[in-house]
Amino acid sequence: MPDKTLFKYTLVLCLTALLAFPEASAQFGNTYYHMFGVPQANQLNPAFQPQCDGYFGLPFVGPIRFEVESNGLQYGDIFQYNSSLKKNISFMHPEGNKQNFMNALEPVNTVRAELASNIISIGWRREQLFFTVDFTERMIESTSFPKDFAEFLVYGNLNQNNFNFSDLSQNLMYFHEFAVGASYNFDDEMQFGIRAKLLLGGASSTTRTSDINLKTSIDEWSVKSNVKVDATIPFLEDLPVDQDGYLDVDSLANTDFNLLFGFPTSIPELLSPSSLSTIGGIKNPGFAIDFGFNYLPIEKLNISASVIDLGFIRWKEYVYNFEQDLDYTFDGLEFKLEDDWSPGDGLLDSLQNDLQVKVTEEKFTTTLSAKVYLGVAYDLTERVRFGGVFRTRIYNYQFYNQFTVSANVMPISMFSMSLSYSYYGNSYMNLGLGLSLRLGPLNVYFISDQAPSSYFWPSEFSSLNFRLGVNIVWGCRALPKAMKDRPLID
Repeated sequence: MPDKTLFKYTLVLCLTALLAFPEASAQFGNTYYHMFGVPQANQLNPAFQPQCDGYFGLPFVGPIRFEVESNGLQYGDIFQYNSSLKKNISFMHPEGNKQNFMNALEPVNTVRAELASNIISIGWRREQLFFTVDFTERMIESTSFPKDFAEFLVYGNLNQNNFNFSDLSQNLMYFHEFAVGASYNFDDEMQFGIRAKLLLGGASSTTRTSDINLKTSIDEWSVKSNVKVDATIPFLEDLPVDQDGYLDVDSLANTDFNLLFGFPTSIPELLSPSSLSTIGGIKNPGFAIDFGFNYLPIEKLNISASVIDLGFIRWKEYVYNFEQDLDYTFDGLEFKLEDDWSPGDGLLDSLQNDLQVKVTEEKFTTTLSAKVYLGVAYDLTERVRFGGVFRTRIYNYQFYNQFTVSANVMPISMFSMSLSYSYYGNSYMNLGLGLSLRLGPLNVYFISDQAPSSYFWPSEFSSLNFRLGVNIVWGCRALPKAMKDRPLID
């Protein structure tokens, strides 16, 4: 029998991560969590073991995933069909519906994208253990803006005089991920898995503080802001600063780009230890961990949970910290009767005197957006499985949640399919599709939580994700019926 204490501790850890912060909304790839025919389902739960003895993902497509999402806006809020013009128009069109766009906004709106490509993805079985090794290139970007910011851009100060832009932020991380994992099967009733990840940071930009307020009136406009941004910019040499440590804008504008960046200009320079260290992110190390379990309390019923991407990166090389503290009031310009003078020049000169950016080079740390999965599945037969999974992503001390139910079938040993329905935030029209095909040793799959619904209900479209994988698999023989894994064949 499996160790019940291990099960209890793992479940408590997953629930603790799930309940630690307030709730929000989001959308991600849940369709393949319970799907047949996808060996890399262990990327969502390291406890999962595929039926085959091993797999090898083809470089760059084994697998690749792309996700983009908005927590509030939908396609129909930005573009509408105009019957008189007989075409789609944006909300900024003279005949567009600006107020419909504004009504759709949340107090804070976030657009997030993630791209990941596996250079190496290998898994193999040894008795009750299943091992995995992955090397992945990952890029994560998110931009947040408050409703006041959109109000000012769309209407100016027509409807209000005071604006709070304090949630305006942008965050970017590009890094390499090397992961080694193992899953152990306890008496065909429970699997427990863990995966350790070495992270090597390539580039980043993180908004630490964003406190911006704008007040407008007939007589004057005033801006008070304090913004702090940490960045890692590879090969960027020392920025021009004055004796007080403030960015010298004039010198920066006149600096040759090739002198500002020390990019390798030859093969020997590219292959030098210094360049390889920078490209590989050796001096920006980090660590993350994934762990999870898959438990069978009764025959045909699976209960599972996992925590993914619990980790951080410490940025040390080519780091820059930018801080801007502004208290500026614009009450007009003195008009000069000169041929070469323009109001714009006067405004820029006035701003440059007040808008100063302090530059330092202090190390900093960023954390990954951890994900938590809670799943349950029932195997109606060996070829039919119904599943449900709750998934949340933790970002800026908030939860972005999604719940998915799926029907998974494998009518023949070489083909499997999954149909899913997801609810997240205020979005209900989310149909997903997963397809997996095995031709001899070649396994190909494509999965999306949004592909069908974006076609049937384009106006409800607020996010898109897909996963594509091409693998070479071997040793795909039938395992004991009690093993509740992710089979590739019967």
